[in-house]
Amino acid sequence: MNSSWLYKQDSIWIVAALLVGTALAGEVGCLLGRRWHPRTDEARLGHIRAILGSVLGLLALLLSFTFAMSADRYNTRRQLVVRDANVLSGLYLQSDLLPDGPRQAFKQLLRQDVDLRAQIAFLHHDATDQETAQATAESERIHEQMWKVIKAAAESQSPLQADNMFKGLIDAMSIYRERIFSWESRVPDPVIWLLLFGALIAMSSIGFFGGLGNHRGLPARITVTLLLCGTIYVVLDLDKPHQGLMPVSQSPMLHLKRILESDPETRP
Repeated sequence: MNSSWLYKQDSIWIVAALLVGTALAGEVGCLLGRRWHPRTDEARLGHIRAILGSVLGLLALLLSFTFAMSADRYNTRRQLVVRDANVLSGLYLQSDLLPDGPRQAFKQLLRQDVDLRAQIAFLHHDATDQETAQATAESERIHEQMWKVIKAAAESQSPLQADNMFKGLIDAMSIYRERIFSWESRVPDPVIWLLLFGALIAMSSIGFFGGLGNHRGLPARITVTLLLCGTIYVVLDLDKPHQGLMPVSQSPMLHLKRILESDPETRP
């Protein structure tokens, strides 16, 4: 999948640049505030205080909105991994009811599919559209072959058993497509840029208000800067499922892969 320039950058470097930018914005705002200090009366100070409150309120709203978007996508990716592994595990258990020949053929195909999905789960975040399309086409080919195996064995099975396996194959392919879409579904770049720009504006406003009072207010500015940069880092990290401190766990799929590898019937 093609990624934007912003998505390709490491979250830690984006936050480091933001940390430097907010520090400079706060200092510039403080210098401008000190220049305005002699001309500021109580009425103007009250008006600027109201503007500062509005800026910080808008930033808090934007932060909560972006965090919710990022966390929702992260939870969706985790749930899809579990659902995918559960559906494939169900197919593996149901395959024991197939006759000897079709059972071995089905399990071998299922192992290929699980190996492919485990590989797709760890594709680097800048995988091309062509690589994703090739993996999807290969998965569809494997599913078509599994469908044919079940169809051929359906005559000696109970209708209910065949229907359950057909339904499981349909669910597995649907979830696979959802997983591919979930990797591509990210917080839009304009929202991230707006969040970064809003952080700079907010810190310059805090510095400006401090300058109007003829003080730098360093402890408060440092505290707000660290909390702000830390929150933005979490937002960026949650939105990158293959890297960072909080990657989406692939344990359910890897556990299923180990089960299939231990089954002699899955070996060619």
